[in-house]
Amino acid sequence: MLSKWNKSTAEKVLMGRELAVVQGAIDTLEQGRNFLSDLTDEMYQGTAKPYVDSSIGEHFRHLLDMYQVLLVMGTGGLDKNLIDYNQRRRGHLVESCRYQAILETEQLIDRLEKLELNDIKQSVQVLSEVSVCGCQSAAMSSTLERELTFVSLHANHHFAMTKVVVNLLGGQTQYDFGYAAATLSYMRKA
Repeated sequence: MLSKWNKSTAEKVLMGRELAVVQGAIDTLEQGRNFLSDLTDEMYQGTAKPYVDSSIGEHFRHLLDMYQVLLVMGTGGLDKNLIDYNQRRRGHLVESCRYQAILETEQLIDRLEKLELNDIKQSVQVLSEVSVCGCQSAAMSSTLERELTFVSLHANHHFAMTKVVVNLLGGQTQYDFGYAAATLSYMRKA
């Protein structure tokens, strides 16, 4: 039989593994916040046409929207079990104001830190457009944990694109910015 201390320690280790998706999302958002802190306002609003049409601000608005529907709309909206990825804030202040993006990132991190195991294991319905040829949405079943994993991986994709923009504008980023978690694990082993 485990002593109370050992049992508590074992439960914390197990809980840490089960909440790994939440920690991964926090790590991703913290990486994004650090990236934003290193940018100038001009870089945040700039584009690198013809290579990348969207500004860094537009990429960040998009990825923050994805987290917002999970953590704000998805858990506190009219239907807390519906995640609607079609909800976008195109033209919002966050696209042009780097400080707004940093503020929203910090708010999302705060919300993530409050999640518990039963929160991420909950069943949800996901609504998303699925066709590039017309307006066609599909509804599907998922869990908040699965969607949080998806959104964090999707954020890394946008980080990679913003890294290209920064490099084309003459800036630099952290060496590990814009890589997927699995790629970074592979790089650490090499």
